[in-house]
Amino acid sequence: MKNLHLFILAFVIITGCKKELVDTAANDIRDLNSLASLNSEIETGVSLVFYHASWCAVCKEQRPAVESLSKNKEAAFAKFCEMEFDDNKEAVRAKKVTGFPTLVVYKNGEEKQRFNGKGHTEEVLLKALKDNQ
Repeated sequence: MKNLHLFILAFVIITGCKKELVDTAANDIRDLNSLASLNSEIETGVSLVFYHASWCAVCKEQRPAVESLSKNKEAAFAKFCEMEFDDNKEAVRAKKVTGFPTLVVYKNGEEKQRFNGKGHTEEVLLKALKDNQ
């Protein structure tokens, strides 16, 4: 009986922790794959970078607001980029990103505003971009 309980517990843990990957190529946000490409992209103008992990459920919840904003005509002046942690650990750490998701507004290469976690609406993010235009 004890072994059955252990088996059930192990099964629940394994199936509950299944990683569901997000297809980041299915949007208009530019995928960055190195620190050099990140620095080049944020060097001029206003940019919003979405630092995430493709298996992160919290990132998945924040993603719709970022994707919607990237298509919003009021935000057409800004660049939208994303960087996946597992593929770019060195670059993510260089930008001092310690949790996911993290959204950072840059202006001419300088960090202006940072949002951690989920729940940041399209309106809040648009205001941050406009405030740093």
